[in-house]
Amino acid sequence: MKKLKPILFVILISTLFIAQGSLPWPKGGTRIYVVKPGDTLWDITKRFFGNPFLWPRLWEINPYIDNPHLIQPGEEIKLTDLPVVKLDPETEYKPLKKIEPPADVFYYSPASGQGFIAPGEWEHMGTVISSDPSKILLGEGDIVYVNVGTQNGVQQGDKFTVFKSSKEVFHPVSGNKVGYKVAILGEIEITEILGKTKSAAKITSSYREITRGDRIRPAGPVVKEVVIKKGKKPVQGFVVTNLKNLQLMGQGDVIYIDLGREDNIVPGNTFSIFSLPKKAKDPDRNENVTIPGIRIGKLIVLNVQEQTSTGLVVESRRQIIPGNIVVLDTEKRL
Repeated sequence: MKKLKPILFVILISTLFIAQGSLPWPKGGTRIYVVKPGDTLWDITKRFFGNPFLWPRLWEINPYIDNPHLIQPGEEIKLTDLPVVKLDPETEYKPLKKIEPPADVFYYSPASGQGFIAPGEWEHMGTVISSDPSKILLGEGDIVYVNVGTQNGVQQGDKFTVFKSSKEVFHPVSGNKVGYKVAILGEIEITEILGKTKSAAKITSSYREITRGDRIRPAGPVVKEVVIKKGKKPVQGFVVTNLKNLQLMGQGDVIYIDLGREDNIVPGNTFSIFSLPKKAKDPDRNENVTIPGIRIGKLIVLNVQEQTSTGLVVESRRQIIPGNIVVLDTEKRL
C-alpha cells in the first residue's frame, strides 16, 4: 500500500494541473488542446498564457483556423510557449479602465449574391447584348458584349455588377407594395473598348446564370464580413420574401425584412424570428385567446436599404415563411 501513495500523489497533482489549465509543457514546448463548446481564442489564450491579448499570436501558429472568431468544438489547437511581456515593478503605469474583447465578426461569402429589395427599379448603366460564343446561359470565364463604351467614360479594366430586377414585391401582411427585388448575378471586367456604345468584357464571377438582357452598373466594394452589433432599442418587423422565391425557408437562406435605415438598422444587427400568434378557444371562459408566437430562428443583417434589409438565416428550429415576425436583438451574441 505504501508503494501506491507516490503514484496516487502524481495522479492527483496531474488532475489538478489539468483542471486549472496548467498542464506542464512537454519537451519542445508544444501541446494540443481540443476545443470545447463555448471556447474562443481569447479565452484559451487567457487560460493558458494569462494574457488574452496574445490571441492573434495563437492564431498565427494555427494558420488552418479560417475564422479566429468562430472556432468549432473538436478542433485541435497547437499551443506553444508564447512571448510574455514582463513588467518592471518599479515602472509606473496606469491600468486601462476597461478592456473590451475583440468584436464578434461574421464572415460570409459574397458569392451568395444576396441581393436586396429596392423601392424602385435599380438604376442601370448598360445591358449585356451578346456573348462569344453565342449561348443562352453564361457563367464565369465567358466573354460578353455590353452596350457601354467611350461615350460612357468606360475604360479597360473597369468592373461592373450584373443584375436583374424582379416584378413588384408586395408585403405579405399589409399587402402594400414594398419595391422591386434586385438579384445580383455576377461581376464582369471590361477587356476591350469597341466603340462609343460597345465593349467586350469577361465574366469574372457568377453567382447565378447570366443571360442576354441582364443589366450592369459600376461595381461597388465587396464586403466579406460584418461586425455583430447590438440594437439600440427593440424594433419589430416582418419577413417579406427571400432570394430564391421559396415558400418555406431555413438555415442558410437569404431573406428580406421590412426594416432598414429608417429604423436605425445597420449591417451586423441580429434579429430573432418568431412564428405568428395563434387564436385559440378557451372552453372554461368561453372566449378566444391569443397564443404568442415562439422563437423559430435567427438572422444576421448583411445589407441595409432605406426601408428594407437583407439577412442570412443562421439558425432555424422550424420552417420560416413570409409574414413571420422579426425582433431586433439587443444582445451582442449570435
